[in-house]
Amino acid sequence: MPRPTLLPLLLALLLGSCASAPTLYEGRLFDLTHTVADDTAEWPGEPSFRYERRAGIGTDGRWNASGSIAGSELSGTHLEAPMHYAEGRRGASEVPLSQLVGPIRVIDVSKACEDDPRYVVQIADLRSHERDHGRIPQHAVVLVRTGWDRHWGTTDRYYGTLDAARHPGLSLELALELVDRKVDLVGIDGPSLDSALDRDTPVQRLFAENNQPALENLTGLDALPALGATLIALPMKLDRAGGAPARVVAIVP
Repeated sequence: MPRPTLLPLLLALLLGSCASAPTLYEGRLFDLTHTVADDTAEWPGEPSFRYERRAGIGTDGRWNASGSIAGSELSGTHLEAPMHYAEGRRGASEVPLSQLVGPIRVIDVSKACEDDPRYVVQIADLRSHERDHGRIPQHAVVLVRTGWDRHWGTTDRYYGTLDAARHPGLSLELALELVDRKVDLVGIDGPSLDSALDRDTPVQRLFAENNQPALENLTGLDALPALGATLIALPMKLDRAGGAPARVVAIVP
């Protein structure tokens, strides 16, 4: 008597899992990316983003639109690759996709940042989030909502100046904890993961040394729940670059 094959059972299990798995179409998409345009402001001292648009009717009588771009690799919403602050670490083209897609946790400190524009996000803010939403696991994407994106477009308010920077950031203690937790990616809706009080960029350098990329100049984090959303960050695949502009979206079930 021939032995029964397992193929029908395996097919049934596979089809059943596909039918029950959530899909992109079952969630809502939120864009966490600032629009960049010609002369978009950058960090003080960096060249402004330049976009030269060319459009019109060509010699063949048909419409054609194109353009050229120039500026900082850290223009607008961007990925900061580990190589930016740590020699020998991954460049923008080398960051694994597995670190750019993952479950989001949003630590919301926007109220504190309203009261103190140079607020430094503490490990106590992490503990407060975890009391309400559970422990942040390994390989999570941690996004810090400061509300600073409301100042985007007002250069002196958003970035400050070389002599008087004013923006929130993370404490080194919190950064060390996130490194120990082995989170895949950390992002913020402001210009830097380091507070304006930390001119030596200790937080960014710590993440870089541990090959952990970062996202900066995010926007729209107020639309996300504290947990449950999924991040997709797709930076330009610039060869061995210290960073790259990125389109960042979240899927909210």
